[in-house]
Amino acid sequence: MQIAVERALTRLDQWRSGARLDSWMFKIVRNAWIDELRSRGRRGKIFLAAEAGENIGTDSMARETELLSVQSAMARLPEDQREAVSLVLVEGLPYREAAEVLDVPIGTLTSRLARGREALQALLGAEGEAT
Repeated sequence: MQIAVERALTRLDQWRSGARLDSWMFKIVRNAWIDELRSRGRRGKIFLAAEAGENIGTDSMARETELLSVQSAMARLPEDQREAVSLVLVEGLPYREAAEVLDVPIGTLTSRLARGREALQALLGAEGEAT
């Protein structure tokens, strides 16, 4: 409404004395709303979403090094542990579904997952201490 009143006051010379004031103001409000929608659309195309800027200023090399360390540690795991860790921790499958995918009992999956987690922590801890 503030924009509409401001526009009406700055363009008072455009109002015809015989015209209805409410109709004239409605047109101004409508046009202001259309302008706002258009500018929102342009802003969405020009500026990225706030979430896209969440990693600005972070050390991308450190992230890459960490990712490579995790990938290397995953590659060193025995296959059964790597599959369990990948399905549950990476893919986010529930234990029951992961056990069905691997065609093993849930208890077997749980023990493989526990051993895999321990091995990953040991591998990643050893690499962290070495650097």
